[in-house]
Amino acid sequence: MVAVFASGCAALRDLADTRRPTLEYNRMSIQSIDFNRAVLQFHFDVNNPNPVGLTADRYSYEFFINDNSFLSGTEDQNLRISRESVSTLSVPVTLNFSEMLNTFSSLVGSEVIAYRINTEVQFDIPGLGVQRLPVNAAGELPIPRIPRIEFGGFDVKNLSLAGAEMEVAFRVTNPNIFGISMSNAAYTLQVNGREWLDTRLVDAIRLGASESDTIRIPIRLNSAQMGSVLLEMLAGTTTFNYGLSGSANLSADIEGFDTGTTIPFNVSGRYTMD
Repeated sequence: MVAVFASGCAALRDLADTRRPTLEYNRMSIQSIDFNRAVLQFHFDVNNPNPVGLTADRYSYEFFINDNSFLSGTEDQNLRISRESVSTLSVPVTLNFSEMLNTFSSLVGSEVIAYRINTEVQFDIPGLGVQRLPVNAAGELPIPRIPRIEFGGFDVKNLSLAGAEMEVAFRVTNPNIFGISMSNAAYTLQVNGREWLDTRLVDAIRLGASESDTIRIPIRLNSAQMGSVLLEMLAGTTTFNYGLSGSANLSADIEGFDTGTTIPFNVSGRYTMD
């Protein structure tokens, strides 16, 4: 009976000494990101100072973009925090960029978004009852944008009835605040409806933040390949219709970006030679 009484007294002392856990923001990690959406994980440290284990029952969050509410959610949670220890609670948030830009037109053309997340975690603590702990975090997230690929024209080196030797130029622009690499680029160039080029780049194209580069490719075309375009050029015609299409693999210097991302491109217009 003495042992039981002593044990009961110890339990009462533990309840009397029970303290609220503390909740602190640790970091945000990008699980995945591409041109369509981003999956984020917000990590919070839960510190349990008590000699008994605790359980986080539920969390809720509200996600703000430029101080405007955008997403909210509630999730039942069964996170067990051992006595006198720290555990990590992760809150996932998925952003759809199209939905975000349609909601906030002011973001169109922006390189980053300013975000804030307000989180509240609920505990049912013996001796204290239901306790709700708030925690906030804020930061910036880049908005990935597809690189621009443009036809840069062609420079004729030699022109005769047998055909032409020329240099074709393509201009690639990285509109992002982070570096990118394009590899395995395959493309087709048509001029006045005739295929002039169908090839693949061997070397990768590396562009830093907001950088542009011009890719120049020498080609040699015979009279059969050029058709009537050759006669038009010999006669002095300098304006032609072009169509440039293809695809390339893309990687980016940002956490969580899918290295298997493939971007298509298809541009057309009229080009006038000097």
